[in-house]
Amino acid sequence: MASTSSNVVILDVDETAIVKIGVGSSTTLASGDLIDASGATTPEAVATSSSANTTFLGIALDGSESGEVFQIAVATRCRINIKVASTSSNLIIGDSCKYSAGANGTAWEVTKCTSGSGGTMWAMQNITAGNSGEFLVDLHAMKSGFYFDSINEG
Repeated sequence: MASTSSNVVILDVDETAIVKIGVGSSTTLASGDLIDASGATTPEAVATSSSANTTFLGIALDGSESGEVFQIAVATRCRINIKVASTSSNLIIGDSCKYSAGANGTAWEVTKCTSGSGGTMWAMQNITAGNSGEFLVDLHAMKSGFYFDSINEG
């Protein structure tokens, strides 16, 4: 099991919306990490580019140490608690958010989407910037569709 840890707390998972995908041997993941395909066939942490929101897969339910090659479970529909970046606008219920900062096994943050930019999760409560709150991750309801259909299973 991975020795890293994530600040994302998984509160509830839709058991019918879990996929298994292979992990590259150089990838280290913790449960709670935001997973992105990033044009590759194996998962990795969400990249810092805006394209991360179009290749988002879900939330890691398993961890993986560097050198391990096996499949991990990824929740494509779940409820999580994650921090809102202090540079973000305050959120109200239903606001769309996207990746802001973080990396494998470290502190993840999201920020409110501006008009015209796609998000990866929705606020389930009013949240002041800089604080953590509840979000709905639902890859099946994202505007860009279900990305997992276009990558190879591990």
